[in-house]
Amino acid sequence: MSENKVVNALSYLSIVFAPFIFPFIVWLISKDNQDMHETAKHAFLLHLIPVVLSTLTFMLVGIMAITVGDQTRSIAILFIVLVGLVIIVDIAMFIYNLYLGIKILIK
Repeated sequence: MSENKVVNALSYLSIVFAPFIFPFIVWLISKDNQDMHETAKHAFLLHLIPVVLSTLTFMLVGIMAITVGDQTRSIAILFIVLVGLVIIVDIAMFIYNLYLGIKILIK
């Protein structure tokens, strides 16, 4: 059980050293251990949220900048607001992953 506990915690804590790579590998190779498999899947999805959110935000702002044309001030304001929100969500997800990893280790 302690081996599972360490791997499960590392799946979340890997946000620091190997985001979404470590949980993805654990998820692929842990088909026979349901607890480890589900934890790695959850950690992998939590690690992907900031990546997908950041990518979509920059794509949206880029597309709007190309199509709007003369309204650069409104695009700049939108960019600042969206990037601020993405940074807040990214930091929150980072802290949440650390919390889940530490919670597993303490249990």
